[in-house]
Amino acid sequence: MDSLKKHLAAVAVFNAGSLDNKTLKHTLQSESGIASRRLSRLSLIAALGAWRLRECVADRIRPDCAVYLATPFASSALFQKMSDNVLNHHAAMPFDFIANLHNAPVFHAAQALGSHGATVVCAADRRRESWQKAWRLAENALVSEPQIALGFCYERTQENEADGSVWLLLERNPAEQHMFSDNPDKAGRPSENAHYWQDLIDCLSVSTIPD
Repeated sequence: MDSLKKHLAAVAVFNAGSLDNKTLKHTLQSESGIASRRLSRLSLIAALGAWRLRECVADRIRPDCAVYLATPFASSALFQKMSDNVLNHHAAMPFDFIANLHNAPVFHAAQALGSHGATVVCAADRRRESWQKAWRLAENALVSEPQIALGFCYERTQENEADGSVWLLLERNPAEQHMFSDNPDKAGRPSENAHYWQDLIDCLSVSTIPD
């Protein structure tokens, strides 16, 4: 991982905390101007984290910045809702289906970054051997991509879980490093409230608590 750290230009950590979907939608729309009405929670988390990264580095995001996203999969809450509508109520919801496509979160993240570069979604979970695959994929891609925004996103599956996203800005030869951490709850960091990607955060030596 030290080989990738030398390419690290910025890190942004977004914690959704106890914020509900309505609040996340309002936050995204008011801060970025992105229409958020039909976005899944996973897309909101991805877009808000990407927006924090963009704010962190001001105007350094290239318009052709590639966007890589690692996530366990689609929005679990929205998928359950969609399945219930189809199987139990015989009601198909096309917009829910579109919002639940596996590449929807990375599309909205790219939108938040202002990028029209290549986008990639990687299936990954919190196990180090899993999320490191996305890390290595991005590292190898720096041969052809001058700049990559690499995001790790997670939507909670239980009420007491912490969810959010971690975004890294990777460059071949970064001139400087920027760090941004966001914790809406201002909570401490006991293990039960730790970020889903805490192992990654620890490897980067980034605190989830702002100074």
